[in-house]
Amino acid sequence: MKKEKFAEQMDLISNLPDHIIVHIISSLPTEEAVRTSILSSRWKYLWKDITSICLRGCENDPDKFANLVDHLLDNCSSSSFLSFEIYFPDKIGLPRLNALICNALSHKIEKLILNIKTWFSWFPAPPLPKCALVCSTLVALKLRTCFDIVIPESIVCFPHLKSLELCVILPNQDSVLQQLLCSCPVLENLSLSGYLDFCEVRKFDICVPTVRKLDLLLEYKGRSEISEYDIIINTPNLEHLSITDDSLSRFVVKNLSCLCHAEIMYESPSLEAVETKHINSLLELLKGVTKTLLLRLHFHTVNVLEKALSYTWPEFPNLVMLDMILSDESGWTCFANVLHTAPNLKVLILDLERMNTDPDEREPCVWTPPDSVPTCLLEHIKIIGIRWFGENDDELQVVEYLLKNALVLEHMMIGIPAYWIDEEVAEKLLTFPIASVNCYFQVYRRIHYKNSQNKITVWGTD
Repeated sequence: MKKEKFAEQMDLISNLPDHIIVHIISSLPTEEAVRTSILSSRWKYLWKDITSICLRGCENDPDKFANLVDHLLDNCSSSSFLSFEIYFPDKIGLPRLNALICNALSHKIEKLILNIKTWFSWFPAPPLPKCALVCSTLVALKLRTCFDIVIPESIVCFPHLKSLELCVILPNQDSVLQQLLCSCPVLENLSLSGYLDFCEVRKFDICVPTVRKLDLLLEYKGRSEISEYDIIINTPNLEHLSITDDSLSRFVVKNLSCLCHAEIMYESPSLEAVETKHINSLLELLKGVTKTLLLRLHFHTVNVLEKALSYTWPEFPNLVMLDMILSDESGWTCFANVLHTAPNLKVLILDLERMNTDPDEREPCVWTPPDSVPTCLLEHIKIIGIRWFGENDDELQVVEYLLKNALVLEHMMIGIPAYWIDEEVAEKLLTFPIASVNCYFQVYRRIHYKNSQNKITVWGTD
């Protein structure tokens, strides 16, 4: 009797109201949510009230998977769904694909995620059913496969859509995409993956006044010849911008007075392929984001900047945090230059993972102190975090330089991803002179940071 009473006390979930249990199992993978029906007679039909569905297609029998999706949708009691996420089998037929999408949308879905794993840019893209375009309940739409989108002039698209994630083939769909973006009057988050597959000079314009967050990924697929693209970004309310580009496109960035966070990965196939026009394009892109508060520069970007040391760089007067990812290809060559462009910088994060991924293959890097100490070091930088510190001589020299010249530094954090630190290195770090009397020096395994409501928090974990 005591064991039974103890078991009843431990079964806290069964004591919850049905609607709370349904909310819990809605967060499970759909197959597991359905399996809860075997737990007891009370649980037998609870799964039918779930508000979120996530299913992955069976590669061996796409028809069987399609029947399963229809069965679930037809037997669910919910009149509306918060989320419907589906990974279609590779071999599913187009009629069945369209029927499944339309059946799902008939349940007043708020968030729709569609994914076909192996639909490449050189295959004909499946057409997106018209029912998806006219769905008035959608708030978020993610098309993680290139769908062929055709927008009839007689319909109004996505009146309540706030988040849109698209894979498109450019320039095939550039005009359609413009029409689609103009059809989203309240769009706030836009994530665009563009596959560039034609050797022509093209212009692509992203002009969406309501967008606050833009993630842009431009890639080459299936060809070796490099094209030239003009990418125009005109989004006056944008707060967060992330650009990943290996197309060496020319960027024209306008009206970003509200920008808080910019992340730039501007990649060249090889450093030998970098030309003057590519350097100018990157500098123009950086010029367009000079009002940002936070800036993250990936090592690809830094590698191209290493070729631009003789050029005039834009200044970032509002920048308070810089996260810079270095590699042994560029080393420390442009690190000081970047600091000189940010006179009011307060938080500096150096990420050396790419530099120290394989210590045995690491190319020797040379640290040469700049002729003059950057203003931000003398007057403003309070927090410095160094990730993936590799204990190399050049890294020690940089730490020594920073400690010696950061006059108002409050916290220096070194992240060493190892079980222990070399004792000689530890002793050397402790002997470095520290200019700031209020500086706290600490070694961690990992360094983390986050930004919320323009408040930057940096911390370390062991």
